[in-house]
Amino acid sequence: MSREPDSHESYLVAAGVLHWAAAILALSLLAIVLLVYAWARPVLTAGEPPTQPIPPQPRLQPDPAADIAAERALQRSRLDGYMWADKAHTVARIPITRAMAMVAAGQGGPVPASSTERPR
Repeated sequence: MSREPDSHESYLVAAGVLHWAAAILALSLLAIVLLVYAWARPVLTAGEPPTQPIPPQPRLQPDPAADIAAERALQRSRLDGYMWADKAHTVARIPITRAMAMVAAGQGGPVPASSTERPR
């Protein structure tokens, strides 16, 4: 039984055209990689980054590293400590690790301060 091609589909593949297209794509990719390398090499091998000049007076933050360390210590103490969240002493803050453990155990959630209040 002979196989005849359909009128809408060709069984012949233009291998030469496919080879040329693949070669052009490969050379284009190689050219792009080389151009990016040539462009980025001076930037990557420049050595030391340029030093930033000290801003003019008034310098409002004389020691930024100490300021950020103090802020982080304050935030860490708020996350890791117990304290009252309001002045009436009806809502308390608990350490974040304890709160996560309570939520994971199914005990977490807001509790009303008095029995007459409804949870929101």
